[in-house]
Amino acid sequence: MLSTTAESYFARYRYPDWLRTHSRLVGRIAEALVAARRPGAPAIDAEAALLAAYLHDIGRSPLLEGDPREHNELSALVLAAEGLPACVESARRHAIYTVLDPATAPRTPVEKLVYVADRRGGQVVEPLTERARDTARRHPRFASDIERAIPLAAALEREVFADVAFPADALAEHVR
Repeated sequence: MLSTTAESYFARYRYPDWLRTHSRLVGRIAEALVAARRPGAPAIDAEAALLAAYLHDIGRSPLLEGDPREHNELSALVLAAEGLPACVESARRHAIYTVLDPATAPRTPVEKLVYVADRRGGQVVEPLTERARDTARRHPRFASDIERAIPLAAALEREVFADVAFPADALAEHVR
């Protein structure tokens, strides 16, 4: 089971409680989105999407504290070093501001699904704009970029939910 695999990484990388809670929630959101994909939606590698969702923030590990690189870049490097190439780009492209640059924005259905799962999962399932503004308050140096990213993130959310059998505002009801 992928959540069990993820838990072993959480332990090895010494995730603090808040990061475990967040990562488990993003993984469960991804599970709900994958399970509710409509017939005819673009094919995705569900296993890669789910594992990437659970591990997207591995670069926030306290073991990497002090590294000056952004956590999404660190996450991509760690996942590559761990032999999880299918998870690398989803991790690299999950930060909210990545949508501002076509070179870093999520491109594939899996990358977009992980991005949206992270946009909706903080410590609880939240609306995208509320979570984004909370992130901006916690990381003021990114506040301007986050605010500019909100409309693009919302458009990406609409794209992902077009392939899901329930609306975005019903997400919390579908997350176990």
